[in-house]
Amino acid sequence: MSWHIATVAVVILLIAFAIAAVVLSIMILSRGKFYERLSPEMRPRRWILICVLVLFAIFVIAFSVWMIWPDALVSRVLLSAFGIAFFVVGFAIRLLTPQVDAYVERRGWQLR
Repeated sequence: MSWHIATVAVVILLIAFAIAAVVLSIMILSRGKFYERLSPEMRPRRWILICVLVLFAIFVIAFSVWMIWPDALVSRVLLSAFGIAFFVVGFAIRLLTPQVDAYVERRGWQLR
């Protein structure tokens, strides 16, 4: 019984962390008071934050469907889409950051 309670507590804690991360990201993207309190060097790049939020949304959908229907074709397709998106976002962050930053600055958009 105590293992079950510990599992539920961990799941609730992870859900709380996920909600806090999404709320914090939205606060940063909306350029509110929290965004203004951060020094310009500490602000995350907006395009990276958007990519990570999209990746998180794909993960939540794919994982939820997989938990309900683990052997269904739709769950395998969604998990494959998550894997591809994870690879693309990781590739973009790791190797294409200077090019994307230059493109964003050239277009006149705000980088941070």
